Amino acid sequence: MKRRDFLHAGLTSAVAPVFLNGYGLNSISASITPAATCNFSDRTLVIIYLAGANDIINTAVPLDQFSIYAGHRNDIQLPEASLLRLDDSLMGTSQDLGLHPALTSFKDLYDSGKLSLIQRAGYPVPNRSHFAAEDILLKGIDGTLANNSVEEGWIGRFLKDKYPTYKGIPFGTELDPLGIILGATPSTGFHTIEDHTLEINLSGQDPAGFFNVISSLSGQAISQFPNSEYGQLLNYISVIEKSTQVYSERVSEVFNLGNNLTTYPATSLGNQLKTVARFLSGGSGTKVFMARKGGWDNHVNEVVAGNTVIGNHANLLTDLGDSVKAFQDDLQALGISDRVTTVVFSEFGRKVIQNGSFGTDHGTLSTMYVVGDHVNAGVYGDNINLSDIDNQGAANPAQLEHDYRSVYGSLLQDWLGASDASLLSAFPNTPPATVLQNVPIINTINAADSACYFNPVQPISMFLNIKFFLEGYYDTSTGEMRTDLLDQGLLPYNQPFGDTRYSYFGTEQVSTFPNDTVDWVLIELWNELNLVVNRKAVLLRKDGRITDFNGLYSVPFSSMHPERFRIAVFHRSHLGVLSKNSIIPENNAGRAVNITSMNSVFGTNQLKAVGSTYALIAGDLDQNGIINSGDYSLWKRSEDVSGYRTTDLNGDGMTDEDDYLLFDNNRSRLGYPILHDLLKS
Repeated sequence: MKRRDFLHAGLTSAVAPVFLNGYGLNSISASITPAATCNFSDRTLVIIYLAGANDIINTAVPLDQFSIYAGHRNDIQLPEASLLRLDDSLMGTSQDLGLHPALTSFKDLYDSGKLSLIQRAGYPVPNRSHFAAEDILLKGIDGTLANNSVEEGWIGRFLKDKYPTYKGIPFGTELDPLGIILGATPSTGFHTIEDHTLEINLSGQDPAGFFNVISSLSGQAISQFPNSEYGQLLNYISVIEKSTQVYSERVSEVFNLGNNLTTYPATSLGNQLKTVARFLSGGSGTKVFMARKGGWDNHVNEVVAGNTVIGNHANLLTDLGDSVKAFQDDLQALGISDRVTTVVFSEFGRKVIQNGSFGTDHGTLSTMYVVGDHVNAGVYGDNINLSDIDNQGAANPAQLEHDYRSVYGSLLQDWLGASDASLLSAFPNTPPATVLQNVPIINTINAADSACYFNPVQPISMFLNIKFFLEGYYDTSTGEMRTDLLDQGLLPYNQPFGDTRYSYFGTEQVSTFPNDTVDWVLIELWNELNLVVNRKAVLLRKDGRITDFNGLYSVPFSSMHPERFRIAVFHRSHLGVLSKNSIIPENNAGRAVNITSMNSVFGTNQLKAVGSTYALIAGDLDQNGIINSGDYSLWKRSEDVSGYRTTDLNGDGMTDEDDYLLFDNNRSRLGYPILHDLLKS
């Protein structure tokens, strides 16, 4: 499928909802690298959020307290004979629970050893506001005031710790997003300070309908950004667009390669899980998927008066159970169920007592559910004591038995291979005993696994000594470039690429220039997926070498992923070039790169012979990779004007006939297509 068919113009904020199967999807971060060679590699965690607060008392009724339960819920109690009694011999516990009669699918999963219930789940100082509780659970904190300033989500912190070199694009041989959000799910859990977040709009089960959220303004490509806060915002949107395009083709590819072998409920949640299974069967390496089903805020008509087995809650539970069961059956049929564990949570439970509208109000403790081939099926934690309620009729928060962070901590460590240090990083301001408490949900752990907990790939720094020349600036009589712009005091002290089509908003600046400075140039490092992994504006000296602002010819490039890269070179009025030879990264090492011969760059005739060497080709005034009438128009409007302008092709401080001759000699020249196509709209 062509990218143009895949992407559709539109504009929204970076966190606006978009659509997958008629429901939203966000794509978060880079791709998946197995943490180790042990059994933690190639695993996925699927998170299902029940938005609105599920009534856990009617989901799994404490049969050992049925008379108390019935007394608190005269109108909405479930008939004891209708309940699906759980066999607790799986855990050897004494709990006595009966599932809602709508949860026959959950009962099947439980009986087959693929479902566990974690009761009395929550956190200290519970918050009964939907929005506040949602934030707390997605940020991995509790309700104390000390955590009010936490901004990142626990999933984002975990992924950032595992992939510290991630910069919002695929890296190495890894092609897939680190995480994918489906439905109207909030992105809080994946948020990081760096905010490397992509939004992809997918519609239906038809890959031709997968749309990019952000493409352009008013249907036209953004051609130039002002060097201002507004310009930086537009640039941010454009960067997201370009990264999204990279991921969109991969998402389309794995979707087309994938398959489903099971019939799902034709519901929001069914469609979301159906698509996750198809992605995974198509080869997606995404590590965390998150889906959402709303509608659980059942203050009224939780059951239908006079018939306690049907109503809003029964419909919701039917969809939940049948969708999760279909997902697990599909994964089994596809032969990939051993790769996936699913966890279900809600922001809090509901009161033990009913209200006057055949419903329940906001409560405290909740129950989490974990599903998968490698789950220790059974019930964790005691039944909620229905006689121990607060003055509002909710379960006494002091009954808390499982901090939700200990559940996620166990899944991150025992399923995804997180070390103790990684868990403490994922859940800040949390007592170590809480997050490191091992709830034995997963049954694949053995003594050797702890040696396989991932060690993050550390970023590296390198020093590059790059040499190239600019046509027009180069003086064949001296073998060096002229410094007229410096001599006339025209060079800006701040890097000049922010208000050009390169849209680079780095903060490089100088107070004084080396006395042989020619101009500013932009250097980019491209990985073997043809993605920009580093950018820096530097100074070009008259001998063709670049320097940093201390006059050092070995310019540092830091925070790099240890993957092969090539060097792209850009000037304001010349065609850019991409070096042909890739560089194998080595921490704190130096590399010399000479771009002064025709075979040193990709493409045909991408350099111009000047004397005994070769130089970047002059004439690309609008920096779109094509030297044509558009460039001539820019030159004509600035003819006979002095100053620091892109129309000054020979760098003498004046736009005149000499610059026109350089343009005219290079008319119809094209830059290397991949280089200019990926960099600009």
